[in-house]
Amino acid sequence: MTAPEGPVTPPRPEGPPLPEQFSVNNTGATVQVGRDNTGTINITHRAKLPHPAIPRGDREAALEPRWAHTPTPQQAANLLAAHGLAIIVGERGTGRRISAVRALHTHLASPSGAALLFDLAVDWDEDEVPEREVLPEPAAGHGYLIDATSRVVSEPTARALTAWAEELHDQGACLVIIANQREWKGDNRFETVAVRPDAGQVARNHLVCLGSHAQAQWLRPDPQRTASRGLLRQAAPSDPTVGVLADLITRSVSPSDAVAIAERLRNIAPERVLRAVELRDNKDEQGLYELRRIREEVLLWTGFLEKKLTDTGTRGEDRVMLLAAAYLEGSPLELCIKAATAFGSRDEPIARRYREGRSPRRRLRDVGVDVTASDTAAFDSRPGLAPSAIRMDWHHWADERAETIKWLTRITASDGVARAWAEQVGSRLLDLSKTAVDPPFFAVLDAWTSASPDTGRIDIIARLMTQAAETGELARDAHKQLLDWARKSQLPHRKVVAQVCAGRYGMRWPHMALVRLRHILAVEDEATHIAAIALESYAGKSSESLKRIVETIESWFEKYPNHAAGPRAFLALTDPSYNVLDRLMAAAQVSPVIRDFLISGWMQTLEQADVRDRAYQVLLGWAKAAHEGRLESGTTFGILTDVRNAHTPVDAMSRFLYGSPGLDDRALVEARLALANLQTCNHAECLEPNCPLKQSPGSSLDSSTAGGTGELRA
Repeated sequence: MTAPEGPVTPPRPEGPPLPEQFSVNNTGATVQVGRDNTGTINITHRAKLPHPAIPRGDREAALEPRWAHTPTPQQAANLLAAHGLAIIVGERGTGRRISAVRALHTHLASPSGAALLFDLAVDWDEDEVPEREVLPEPAAGHGYLIDATSRVVSEPTARALTAWAEELHDQGACLVIIANQREWKGDNRFETVAVRPDAGQVARNHLVCLGSHAQAQWLRPDPQRTASRGLLRQAAPSDPTVGVLADLITRSVSPSDAVAIAERLRNIAPERVLRAVELRDNKDEQGLYELRRIREEVLLWTGFLEKKLTDTGTRGEDRVMLLAAAYLEGSPLELCIKAATAFGSRDEPIARRYREGRSPRRRLRDVGVDVTASDTAAFDSRPGLAPSAIRMDWHHWADERAETIKWLTRITASDGVARAWAEQVGSRLLDLSKTAVDPPFFAVLDAWTSASPDTGRIDIIARLMTQAAETGELARDAHKQLLDWARKSQLPHRKVVAQVCAGRYGMRWPHMALVRLRHILAVEDEATHIAAIALESYAGKSSESLKRIVETIESWFEKYPNHAAGPRAFLALTDPSYNVLDRLMAAAQVSPVIRDFLISGWMQTLEQADVRDRAYQVLLGWAKAAHEGRLESGTTFGILTDVRNAHTPVDAMSRFLYGSPGLDDRALVEARLALANLQTCNHAECLEPNCPLKQSPGSSLDSSTAGGTGELRA
């Protein structure tokens, strides 16, 4: 029956009084009730969005003594107090996330305990709007953070989140959203612009908290400069290293980069800096050289590379040798040389130039590469030089970018000289693409995938795509790339997507993973098998995961009735080869909802011609599992009986019950049909006028397998 809004009291039928039944606060389209059911009926269509607790490291960075003060958190906290919603906008590197965490803590923390802070996963595609049912229920003291920096927050999405924030506010909870400037399309009253923190203070606070007090002192503002300010001059510090690297970190550095620099600074021994300062103060040039080297090491050799790679007269061969060693760090030197000669056109004069003049080892050493005793390329004396060289090469030689992509694709192909180093090359391209113009990461991975890779290469691509989706700067492109590949007909692309969705990606973004798997399940191939395993694996994680998969398959049946994805997903979930069916059958014995899911799932699956053979195999698996005692026979055959009674047997169910109509003898098929629908009777004394044994051979049985009662009409 269709349920109107509010409490409903059904009309009483004539006859004995029946218990009253209600559908209170129902949001579904229909509610089915029966017998003497009482109590609240809850209808849930989709599971809640994942919302893990905000990591401890982020919470510590937002509190004293790590926090580097800016006005952003207090401005956002004021918005939370007034509306329960704050939008912190700004470019990458302005400290949006940590400011959001501090704003939540400022608004919610109380003397009785810390606030409960959660990251709410943005588990919906850009053309979708999060429905209210997937958002967590309001609870006092709960604060939610949505990182929307990887997408444009459309006006409908902004309205949905604003409405939810109003509910949170009413219950003493709140929501902060961080977004890029001009990408929040909602009410700008809730916006506050992030103010970039002092990167030097971020680094110093980080070092002090880790116990690296000496390194923190090196970053203190120049004591001689600060001593001249004001009326009172400060005494010169007793430690000559104080402030020696005060200008190392400028205010334009992002907080995350400042922390990375601080981490590298921790690896510098205080004795080394003290010795360099003493030499400098004694007018020894060696001291200045060592301090410059320390700065280069901490800043990833940008100045060194500027000199080596961009000075007039730098030979192209030297640059390509450095590039090959940077991408293939740790590989044999001979491999780096072969890779370098493969850059550009493959003509003999170019290859010969690398073998003439200076030796390859001399060339590599001149551009900062170490040659180890085992004759491999390394950067031990200049840690961090390799990724820095890759970034500088990409940004400096803009006209060489297309050729660089072709070169990397060529040497890492299945027959390329550096095929065994493909994953390292992919990782360095991923790191480069975080900040690069015309990022090359997806172009190279698409080329690898289009080349019909083997299983090992598919695994590598899947791992790299997962890492890209987990990287803020690349997340938007990664989600879109996976969706585009899922819709393609090419098997390698589909296999990569299925593999990604079967791993961490599916755990972090289950809804988006299921959308992509739905496209994979549209056709039958190897990718479909991987997708089926992914569904089964996810469903087996927990009762909540199983519930999500069941509800998702039901929604596919409803929204895409002629699509093969729902039936294939249903067959994957109910295949006796996996353990999920045992849990479903056990639940079906006590839960009408699960029983109805199995019955309706079979009915709709059996109507899909594309999965007929697969459905037959699963039906046989059910019969075998019941025969072996793995499945409870009463429940198993009770479900199949209900399916038979409501289904016209012209496909897999027909083959299961009666054999194969297209292959078996017609007489045998008719005999099976007659026997399956006969009631037991004694034909020697049978008075039934329509008994088949009394009819002429050409007459037909008037029986209904759709009804399935097995009774003959009078």
